Amino acid sequence: AAALEVEKITPQTEYVDEGFVKIGGYTIYNFAQKTWGRKTMTEVLEKSINTGAIFAERQIGHDVFLSFLEKFGLFEPTGIDLAGEIFSANSNLKKGYEVNFATASFGQGVEITPLQLLRAFGAIANGGKLIKPYIVENSSSDKKEEPRQAVSSRATSQLTAMLVSVVENGYAKTTKIPGYYIAGKTGTAQVSWSALGIEKAGYSDKTVQTFAGFAPAFNPRFVIMVKLDNPKASTAEYSAMPIFRDLAEYIINLWQIPPDYAP
Repeated sequence: AAALEVEKITPQTEYVDEGFVKIGGYTIYNFAQKTWGRKTMTEVLEKSINTGAIFAERQIGHDVFLSFLEKFGLFEPTGIDLAGEIFSANSNLKKGYEVNFATASFGQGVEITPLQLLRAFGAIANGGKLIKPYIVENSSSDKKEEPRQAVSSRATSQLTAMLVSVVENGYAKTTKIPGYYIAGKTGTAQVSWSALGIEKAGYSDKTVQTFAGFAPAFNPRFVIMVKLDNPKASTAEYSAMPIFRDLAEYIINLWQIPPDYAP
């Protein structure tokens, strides 16, 4: 979203994936150490290519990247009407180490809550507007807040089409519901040893697997995020994604949402 917004990439921008990126003494690989060769930014999302996300972050620079994480509300609580909401200031990321920006670019090196991620994904569905979530509608204690523009509707339109391509052509194909365009993205992140309370550098073999998406993609009615802690499946494609599809299909039928096209 950030790179599209500042016009450093387009959905068709190409780069050459060598399967890994070396940063100092670190080597960052794609999932299953795959090498993809020449790919577009749309294909980066379709195939969840880590090095492609690093490429996009490097086009905009670290300061701009951080500013967009802030615009999407990832350094602050959402303000939802529930007690005890937590958030991370991401102080480690802000220290400016090159390897941290690289891992944050594809989502693993930034600390956020599921609610923050859901809110940020909602901003893509809302034409770039970041909206405060709530549990109780029309509470007497509510202060009306104007939505914040995290990114332009132009950039979100481009990104939405890219996320639709993830479902139509990428790893999220089994999310498809006949007659409807769905915008979505899988996420599979290794859990660090430190998050497990073990004083050790690096990542364990445990994972957090997610799928976030909204539908109908070009006239959204709902956004869903499914998060699973260390499921038996190797990636979210086989764990979180089927749950998302079942929920989305149920809501579409319940609300009788008209189809986008004849199935």
